[in-house]
Amino acid sequence: MQFQDNYPLKNITTLGIGGPAKKFVAVKTKEDLIEAIQYAKDQKLSFLLVGGGSNLLVADEGIDALIIQNKITDISHLGGVTIQVASGTLLQKLVDFTIQNGLAGLQNLAGIPGTVGGAVYGNAGAYGQTISDHLTTISALNTDNTIIEQFKNSDCNFNYRDSIFKKNKFPILEVIFRLEPGDTNTLRQEAEDVLSKRLVKYPPGIKCPGSFFKNLVAAQIPQDVLKNIPPEKIVYGKLPAGALLEEVGAKGQSIDGIEIASYHANLFINQGTGTAKAFYDLAKTYAEAVKEKFGITLEPEVQLINLPPLF
Repeated sequence: MQFQDNYPLKNITTLGIGGPAKKFVAVKTKEDLIEAIQYAKDQKLSFLLVGGGSNLLVADEGIDALIIQNKITDISHLGGVTIQVASGTLLQKLVDFTIQNGLAGLQNLAGIPGTVGGAVYGNAGAYGQTISDHLTTISALNTDNTIIEQFKNSDCNFNYRDSIFKKNKFPILEVIFRLEPGDTNTLRQEAEDVLSKRLVKYPPGIKCPGSFFKNLVAAQIPQDVLKNIPPEKIVYGKLPAGALLEEVGAKGQSIDGIEIASYHANLFINQGTGTAKAFYDLAKTYAEAVKEKFGITLEPEVQLINLPPLF
């Protein structure tokens, strides 16, 4: 385990943007993680645990903290339909494992970047499935980051793109899933269908953090607003943020190397020379336009690191 000084976080973000972290370390075991956190305490540094670097927008000036990259990986088949996964495992590897073993329930998450821990933290989902659907138990470090605590699914306050871990910041270590029996060929075809849809939106090599704004739960939108929205815009009980952004002309707009995709208004892309400031300013401009037109405040799905809230 090697601590590095002034590590450029653009090297680990899918957006390819991010200033330097005062300290950076990658950990491969639980023991390394506990040691890294203790190092941060000794150095009087705050710390942030990150996974695959998606869903992150890091300020251009970086962050005065220890960034710990989670590379604790393992998948164990505990028998039947139960598996245990280390939090630094890539989500795609987990999806592939479940398909190969004829376990249904995660195949629609195919193609989502990042790690299992990050997916649980943000309750990632796609096409009607979320990672919390078949999750039974989570092991995480407690407040002082030394004792491992067990959380049942019902303890985690899972909601749309939300969990208790966004609030308590407990580092997630391992996750246990109880899935359903499935046919490998059928599951593989379902995953391939999902991947083909995702590749239209996220072609290989694209520099983006994923969808920037959260979609809106239709049941939580005020009726006086909802009545002005065509019913066909509601998908899986959600109103896509992109539909609102499109209505205010976001598609194809750009600022200083950051462009909103011409085919999807909630997809902000670094064309290679973009900065966090340009990204933030572009997102804020169109979030304010949505608020003005619809009275709806869009929430980022992406974590803003050392940047002010949009509202």
